[in-house]
Amino acid sequence: MGSLKRGVVVLKALASAGPGGLALTQIAERCGLPHSSAHRVLSQLREAHLVRQDAPDGMYSLGPLAFELGVAAAQQFDIRSRSRPALVTLATELGDTVFLMMRSGSEAVCLEVESGPAPIQVVTLRIGSRRPLGVGAAGLAILAAIEQPERDDVLSDVVEPLEHDWGITEQTLDELIAQTRRQGFAYIEDQITPGVAAVGMPILDLFGQPAGSVGVAAPISRMPTARVRDVADAVGRAVGHIQNRLFAHGSRARRTR
Repeated sequence: MGSLKRGVVVLKALASAGPGGLALTQIAERCGLPHSSAHRVLSQLREAHLVRQDAPDGMYSLGPLAFELGVAAAQQFDIRSRSRPALVTLATELGDTVFLMMRSGSEAVCLEVESGPAPIQVVTLRIGSRRPLGVGAAGLAILAAIEQPERDDVLSDVVEPLEHDWGITEQTLDELIAQTRRQGFAYIEDQITPGVAAVGMPILDLFGQPAGSVGVAAPISRMPTARVRDVADAVGRAVGHIQNRLFAHGSRARRTR
């Protein structure tokens, strides 16, 4: 494996690890590299500011240049415009309000809202609104899709505001996460707005990490138990289209290696 490929493999490992980063031994194991080779690649990436290490024996994580490159790339890939056809189709099919959320650390940010043709629409979010992960079906879907130990780090940030501001106890949150992971989608009712139910599913990136989510909200009268699975299936199809539009190129490139 050439130096460039080794660097890319290491960067992907760090990207999938989340903000907590990885130790040198973990990086070597995940990337299939000898300890000395992993250390050499990390040193080169640190010099280029693509990787950072807060202390000599500390964890490695993505550096500031990686963030800057991500921002520049994001300008070339308009998430809202690429997601909107699937959101419009979903809102039209179900008749209810559809939300596109993107993860921002321990929060979810609303990027888009699409209203369906049903006479009563539930609009609980505005574009630009932020909520802690775990609030609402869309935020819960993201939180439940985060793997351990990163989820523990997120929980340490959100447990207190969820209970104080939203009345969601840690025990209730744990139960909701377990239910979401078990059934493959998030479902809530009467959590934020009385009489409202919602379904959410995560948008996964090339590393299987939740980059965002799609949620659907409706009056409980429009989302009886018998309809929840159909709504989740429709949301799943929309998420699949969005993932293909956002990450298809990377998926093809990864399959050819």
